[in-house]
Amino acid sequence: MAGRRPPPGEQPEARKGEPANPSGALLRGLDVLEAFGPDRSVLGNADISAATGLPKATVSRLTRALVDAGYLDYDIVSGKYHLRPRVLTLGFSLLSNMKLLPLAHERLQRLANESGCTVSLACPDAPHMIYVDRCSNAAMPYFFSIGSAVDMVRTATGQAYIAGLRAHEREALLERLAPHYPDDWTSLQRDLAHAVEQVASKGFCTVDKTWQPNIRSVAAPLVTRAGVARMSINCVAQTFAMDQDTLTSKWGPTLAEVAYALSAQL
Repeated sequence: MAGRRPPPGEQPEARKGEPANPSGALLRGLDVLEAFGPDRSVLGNADISAATGLPKATVSRLTRALVDAGYLDYDIVSGKYHLRPRVLTLGFSLLSNMKLLPLAHERLQRLANESGCTVSLACPDAPHMIYVDRCSNAAMPYFFSIGSAVDMVRTATGQAYIAGLRAHEREALLERLAPHYPDDWTSLQRDLAHAVEQVASKGFCTVDKTWQPNIRSVAAPLVTRAGVARMSINCVAQTFAMDQDTLTSKWGPTLAEVAYALSAQL
């Protein structure tokens, strides 16, 4: 039966003498919510502890608070939790205040219809890019969704955003990103340097079958008039549906034009 609190015996009391730290508790609560994902929709306290690195006692207190607040549901039979729809309100508040979205959506959908690709708008959240809009057509009806996180360094949309940064901003971001890629950072730096060259010369960059073996894509940054990179857009096709030359010679420049027009709205 869902929707009930865990039994009191499973919820350790707050440690006596533990200093109150509202901001720390808030951040840890967010860590708990972020432990859930597409392949982790139902989690117990032990699962959350393993995913977050938080002590089990801390996780127990946080999950109880999140149940009380309406962000988690508890299944008394399995002893596990899942997210409640209220979590969506956090993301909706963000999306509803992004004034660019209504302006961008029509252009993205038109490009998706014309190209047969999936066209997306993404925001940075290092080491990821988060999709805030996705437009598809009948040829490629679904590929990820709004709210999905993809690798910033290995994807075209991430590389385009990085390439759109000013040099000092890019250098600072790469220093933060390097620890996430201990095994192949040298080769990834070469890929990023190539993306910077492509964006500088063409307005877009390409990733062909290196992020996913059956996916090729082009992407372009959205940069304000002051030169601040804010977002990126990409155009993704399956390899069997579009050859690389068509994607880069026809739809890459079109995507760059859309990115330039949307950048003027930032």
